[in-house]
Amino acid sequence: MSIALTESQKKKCKSYIDLLSSVLNGKEPPTLDESFDWNFVCRTAERNSVLNMIGYSLDKVNIKPPKKLYDYTLNALNFQILKESSQLYDVENILKRFDAEDIRNVPLKGYFMKRLYPQSDFRTMGDIDILVDRKNFKKIRKIFLGMGFEDVGVLNSKEIHFTKDLMYFEIHADLSENYEGYFDDIWDRVSLRDGYKCSYEMTPEDFYTYMLYHSGKHFSGGGIGIRMVMDVYVFLSQNPGLDFGKVEADLRKMGLDTFEKSLRKIAFNWFSDEETEFDNFGEFIMYCSTFGDRKVNFYQSGKKTGKGFWLKQVFIPYKTMRTKFAYLEKAPFLLPFSWVHYWVDRVFISRDLNLKAGFSDRAVNLNDEDAAFMNNLMDELKIS
Repeated sequence: MSIALTESQKKKCKSYIDLLSSVLNGKEPPTLDESFDWNFVCRTAERNSVLNMIGYSLDKVNIKPPKKLYDYTLNALNFQILKESSQLYDVENILKRFDAEDIRNVPLKGYFMKRLYPQSDFRTMGDIDILVDRKNFKKIRKIFLGMGFEDVGVLNSKEIHFTKDLMYFEIHADLSENYEGYFDDIWDRVSLRDGYKCSYEMTPEDFYTYMLYHSGKHFSGGGIGIRMVMDVYVFLSQNPGLDFGKVEADLRKMGLDTFEKSLRKIAFNWFSDEETEFDNFGEFIMYCSTFGDRKVNFYQSGKKTGKGFWLKQVFIPYKTMRTKFAYLEKAPFLLPFSWVHYWVDRVFISRDLNLKAGFSDRAVNLNDEDAAFMNNLMDELKIS
């Protein structure tokens, strides 16, 4: 579908949001009419990573979905409950091992957000992100491998990844990929968590700022889905005393203050008792999956880089390359060597480069109408 919603699509999206809102807020579901499109709702919820939440409404609605959709949605709910217990068990085991090895850490994003939702399994979590000191990477790798995890082998000097069964951990040594410098002193602003020796948490203001930084990064890269909207609503509902003066000042430095205000407005419109409305930003969010849309991603990449798009795909800028190769931080003059290093690895060692598919992907673009919509939206949100 096009990014701009038709009146018919708006009606379907409104029904979908109202149903999610009833689950999130523990209220009776809205009365559904005969035209309620269960196929649209379940398909949209699945690509937004909230199909499990729809599962909680199945036995409360006045019009049931077809049996096949009912069973599929119920299975999604049961799977998320299983995944939830597995994730919580492994995360706490990891944090206990970090305590034992004196590895200071800050769990990020979903780990804490889950605790703010009425039920933790409402909030799905794909990757589990933890901030640590880079000097501890060697000890951390040993811990994960000793617990049966596989080293994913991510070629990046500032993060390492591990996977096992339903689990995927991203261990970060830096939070400032796009807004360099702001989170450099984050360790000076965190506080030790009760019951842990080495696990810390951010202030509510820093947590919310990082949440918006993360959402802004995804928006610039291709978009954001409704789960991020729910996160804003849930977080702010649970933190009514948030110092917005500090938050807005910090986000203004990142160029995200207008973005935050617009996202906050949508969050409270969609998930409070207000009549659901759609501005341009809201229509775009409904167009996206959990982390955006591939066509928008390539369009925005090309728009930002202009005629140099392809050159920057091959000769990747220093700022990006130094996150992949630690030696560039001390020896930036080795940037040309790092390009050779990177492409030799991708083509001959990792063999994760499919030139035919890659060129095909990058040929995907937005039509003129959607491109104009995105240009206007970026101007509205004051994001360059």
